[in-house]
Amino acid sequence: MVENESNMSLLTTPNSGNSYYFRSRIPTDLIEHFGGLTEFRLSLKCAIKSRAIRTTKKLDQTVLGLYEKIREGMKSLDIEDIKEILKIEIRKQILHAHHVYEGTVRWNEEGVENSLESVRLKESNLKETLKTDSRTYQKEVDQKLEGILKSLDIEVDRDSINFKKLRNKFIDLYLLRYDWIKDLLGDSEKTDDDFRLNAQQKLRIVLFPELTNPSGMDKKDAFARRTHLQPVIENYAPEPLQPYQVQSNLSQQNTAGNGSLSKHLRTFIERKKLEGKSLKEVGSDRVILEEFVEIVGDIDISSITKKEVSYYIDVQTKLPPNRKKSPKYRDLSIQQLVEKNLSDKETQTPQNINKRLTKLSVFANWGVRQGLLFSNPFSGMKFSVKKQPHRRMPFTAEDLRKILDPETYHKWTVNFQHKFMPNRSTHQLPYYWIFLLGIFSGMRTNEMCQLRLIDIKKVENIWFIFVEDSEETRVKTENAIRKVPVHPQLIDMGFIDYVSKLKRSKKDRVFWELKEDRDGYASHVSRHYNERFLPAVGVWVKYTKVLYCTRHTFINKLYTERVDENVIKTLVGHEKGFTMKQYGGDPFTPEVLREEISKVNYSKINWKKLKM
Repeated sequence: MVENESNMSLLTTPNSGNSYYFRSRIPTDLIEHFGGLTEFRLSLKCAIKSRAIRTTKKLDQTVLGLYEKIREGMKSLDIEDIKEILKIEIRKQILHAHHVYEGTVRWNEEGVENSLESVRLKESNLKETLKTDSRTYQKEVDQKLEGILKSLDIEVDRDSINFKKLRNKFIDLYLLRYDWIKDLLGDSEKTDDDFRLNAQQKLRIVLFPELTNPSGMDKKDAFARRTHLQPVIENYAPEPLQPYQVQSNLSQQNTAGNGSLSKHLRTFIERKKLEGKSLKEVGSDRVILEEFVEIVGDIDISSITKKEVSYYIDVQTKLPPNRKKSPKYRDLSIQQLVEKNLSDKETQTPQNINKRLTKLSVFANWGVRQGLLFSNPFSGMKFSVKKQPHRRMPFTAEDLRKILDPETYHKWTVNFQHKFMPNRSTHQLPYYWIFLLGIFSGMRTNEMCQLRLIDIKKVENIWFIFVEDSEETRVKTENAIRKVPVHPQLIDMGFIDYVSKLKRSKKDRVFWELKEDRDGYASHVSRHYNERFLPAVGVWVKYTKVLYCTRHTFINKLYTERVDENVIKTLVGHEKGFTMKQYGGDPFTPEVLREEISKVNYSKINWKKLKM
């Protein structure tokens, strides 16, 4: 086994002559993200050790970059996605070794230069042959072409004008191949698909209809026109997508090839549901995928190339963010929005577009795994932007005094008049309890908002809040399933009395007023605090001081009180240490958990007046 100083390993199989394997150890801080997985392996499809080592180094750089992207917020990337990305890189290396057959080492500068010289010499010799003895070479080309056409059951007439034009295209294509080999040697990172599309554009001929279908004709028609050597060979040039002309007829489906985008979109979404993805994630995926279809058209899935992706990105740069939600834009079509020529301040940021491309890339990787796409056309298409980290901060003692001032708190939680319903207060009790629950339990906002009455029960005469994963409730990770003691201060404030009253009234949820949407149950409460309450008292700071910071405040308090780290992880649903995870069970008794959580306190708050 060969290893470098990072997470990379090169492994061999027991039997001599078999392929080497790439192994990546998952960083400790990302093990939770990957469901407890500590490493993964991938065949390099290579039995030559020196080449396997070089490929492994490239893969190691790639996977370390992907891990960093996950840390920066690309949470949708899973192990299968990473494997698909690495497989593309492996295939690129195999293609390079296959096409650059001169026997030199690509990564050796002297070897590369020798190879380039060899390719240039072959290219020069061919051009000289065409000049001095073109008839002999043409005869060889004619024989190759005739064999190809006869294999397609096409009648051949060597004296026809179309055949002679096809011969010239064939020779041009052969010369173009040398340019491609030189690009490969120059480490341009081009693939064979890039070469094919480039050849199609330069030769002005539909050689590869599976890669692009610009005219809207189905593949059968394209094949018929190509094989019968009709005028498409003479002067056909692919029709580019007209700038900002959106394909609006979504009902028109291209049934050729592997099936329409809309068809596979529905299958993909159903798979997401079966995998237990949240309504929020599924809904977000559907909106983005449907928008992609709206922009590029309901084309065959196998027809998606980087050309379509580039066009999609170009259109996105001219659209406003959250156009479906904005009263100003939601009634306008994409074409109308593009024509408005919005300013840079009104359009989406590169970061927002990258988020969309991430979702689409996941869909494309799924398509590759299903055999619907040869490669992921979204790969490498994102904007290169430096992401500014947004660290949520705990509320300070001064922040809490401003928020929990009895007069202020009651004004914005119990007595608040909803602007859309001026005649009555709405969602009063959720507004009142959520913040208090957050700073005394550390629960995530949606975990609190989705609580059922059956989730609050006694264990050994101690009240607990159970965070469960069920048909009605969702948790972020497996570690999030836990039970949290009800803080004594919450009991003094009347929370258990409130729950008991709801049980008598036959309610099923603690905050029954809240309605579920694609983001869960927390939307109304989060917006109330982040858009109204916190800004009004001068506490809110975009990204860093929001309602969710109640969780950070609670955790910070536990650390301040020097509570054992494993207890903290148990209370807030973080990944447990190795020993705890390995042997399982509940190492901490209800009494211990209640004792430790009771250490959380906030000074100079008038709890008596704050009580409802």
